[in-house]
Amino acid sequence: MPSPTPPNQFPLAAIAIRQIAKSTGTTRNAFEQAAALKELGYRVVILTERGKPELTRQAGAGFVRLRRWPFKGPFRRFWFNRRVQAWCKRHRPALLVSHGDAESQDIVYMHNCVHLASQQIHGRALPKGHEVAAIHDHVLSQGRFKRIAVNSRMMANDFKHRYGLASHQLEVSYPGYDPVQFTPIKARKERDAFRKTLGVGEHEFLIGLITSGNFKKRNVAGFVEIAGLLSRRLPDQCRFLVIGKDDASPYKQQAEKLGISDRFIWHSTVPDIEHFYGALDVFTLPAHIEEFGRVALEAMACGTPVLLSAWVGAAELIEKEFPDLILDDDSDAWASRIAKLLVNGEQEELGSRLANLATHYSHQEQYKKLKASFQSLADGS
Repeated sequence: MPSPTPPNQFPLAAIAIRQIAKSTGTTRNAFEQAAALKELGYRVVILTERGKPELTRQAGAGFVRLRRWPFKGPFRRFWFNRRVQAWCKRHRPALLVSHGDAESQDIVYMHNCVHLASQQIHGRALPKGHEVAAIHDHVLSQGRFKRIAVNSRMMANDFKHRYGLASHQLEVSYPGYDPVQFTPIKARKERDAFRKTLGVGEHEFLIGLITSGNFKKRNVAGFVEIAGLLSRRLPDQCRFLVIGKDDASPYKQQAEKLGISDRFIWHSTVPDIEHFYGALDVFTLPAHIEEFGRVALEAMACGTPVLLSAWVGAAELIEKEFPDLILDDDSDAWASRIAKLLVNGEQEELGSRLANLATHYSHQEQYKKLKASFQSLADGS
């Protein structure tokens, strides 16, 4: 019987990410990458400035803490890039996966379009020397990479235009969702009782916007405006839920001026979010921009109808089969579409069809594509 291959004889892969935290989508992506690389026969280490070693060990990866520049500003991210390059020069990994703040001759995963976001949210270009824009401009302009992976075609199109990248240099890699946590059955378990704990009446509709935070980017102000218009169309029939970690006071004041503050339910980020998705009659994401929007995919997987801004990357998943669920920045059109959906009783059938579509983007399905992507890099294709 042949002896097993010593671990140090496996090729080394490194994943460079400035910080790791259990709850972030970027961290989950890094851990999925680590698992895929291990299955392909790599030893994997994660290069980071901040994070807990036990989290990387749970992902089957080694932990390398790089010294952090203590002051804010663009140099902090360039410092991280220098530390990554110095480490790679010493250890010569066979593959380097970057999460945007470090150059790589292999693949760079980009999670946001900071220039486009500034234009969409603020209507102006970013100031010169912006911390994130500076390192992104450097990494994307150097052209050392074989491939740039992005969360949506929207991102790919922006990078093509902004940095002159060719189509073959870009790979659209949609984030997946957890099919164990997010299912119609689990989300709707004891739905009536859960809605009652939220203060939603038996014959009331519940419309929600669920996000991790950054209420300005996700256009909570637009959601409150939509709520005001919808309340006129369906008086005393609708309640509105907003979940996310941000200062809600300006939006609460907005709701109060519209005379609908008593119709709103506000929560910071919560555990067991699937029950909130299941409690909704409609999930909305009228964001000014959302490079993907995993919350929309999770809501779909829970069998909840979604209405998405045309500037939400996840809208690309539904644009062929459900184009009428993608809306421009017109609050009256949003209120009309929600009212039509509710009055016609479309929720159950539409939610079922969306849940079926979502299964094509589960973690397992996206994981297969991730492994294939890494394999093609290893093969030089």
